[in-house]
Amino acid sequence: TPEKQIPGAAVCLENANVYNAFSTAAANFIEIMNISIILILISLNCCTAQVATCKDDADNNPPNVVSSSIMKSEGNPAWAPSAQNVDHNRDHSIVRTMANFIANNINIKVLAYSDDPPNLPPRNEKSKAKGVLLVDNRANDAAAWFVHTVPNFLAYLGGYSWPPTETAKGHMFLCLSLSEAHLNSVAKAIRYQEPYIYANNLPPALLNQHNELSNLATGVEIRITPFLEHAKFATKSAHAAANIQAFGKHSKSFADMYARVLRKRFAASIRIWAPSDARSKSICNGQYQLRKIASPMQFDGVQVSRENDNAKWALVEGKNTVCFTTNDYKAAEKQIPGAAVCLENAHVYNAFTAAASNVEACNK
Repeated sequence: TPEKQIPGAAVCLENANVYNAFSTAAANFIEIMNISIILILISLNCCTAQVATCKDDADNNPPNVVSSSIMKSEGNPAWAPSAQNVDHNRDHSIVRTMANFIANNINIKVLAYSDDPPNLPPRNEKSKAKGVLLVDNRANDAAAWFVHTVPNFLAYLGGYSWPPTETAKGHMFLCLSLSEAHLNSVAKAIRYQEPYIYANNLPPALLNQHNELSNLATGVEIRITPFLEHAKFATKSAHAAANIQAFGKHSKSFADMYARVLRKRFAASIRIWAPSDARSKSICNGQYQLRKIASPMQFDGVQVSRENDNAKWALVEGKNTVCFTTNDYKAAEKQIPGAAVCLENAHVYNAFTAAASNVEACNK
């Protein structure tokens, strides 16, 4: 029940290809030192000539992860092996994307937030949001939003270091390349997640151009009902942009991210992969249902259990949309801030659908 009092957020991306990919596989399985690891990374289109953007292993596209898989939104998205394990400090997409965060670049300005930031004790008992904003301070119109699920990860100007305690757990990474015109939309959604900001060097000139970004950076409180934010924008791409919907749920909203926010805002049935309690059951009555994906599930032939997976996500049926979320499906979560980033892509949707084929009974 405490989760009802904890702020929440959701960023949703509408893309049929991405949705299909998530239906087939919800994570990637690897072996490192005989330890199973589930890692997910969805990277969305970017322009490689710019620095504040998502990059792949070859330094020219979006991110990837610990010897897991990388998926890009252009073409027909599909999981592909990453070039290097994420516990290595070079030659994989997370390092390449975050190169100008873990080391200084005077042209790239940053804002990072986490409830459990690196080199600090856990800072926020409510919000679970973790992410980094990168903004090119030149006239390139380039920005990136990187969200993840890893505690004690990504130290500002501290070099790259993977927390060994997280190797045995499943994690998710999502990087969106943006035009700076969307910074206010992203910043406002993040504000509703009640994040703890542990790094920020955004200059006054940039903040003066983007009021919501300034509100985020300076900690302006949310005081207006309904304490829910729903932003829509498209990623930046020279080819095919992806439709994104980002949700932010403040602790004062007392809203469940799945049953009330995603199911009702999309006006669709959803399937969810998130920890739940006995009070939070599947919803099988009415026009739009909510079904809990059965655990363990089979992801690309690999068994994945909910207990060992930090990733949380939802499939929006009939919309080719996958949402990456921060909330559990528990009564207490209504008081916990939350986020959902939803992407529309048929291939990604189908990839996740395959993994989500088995759902729990309606009385569970």
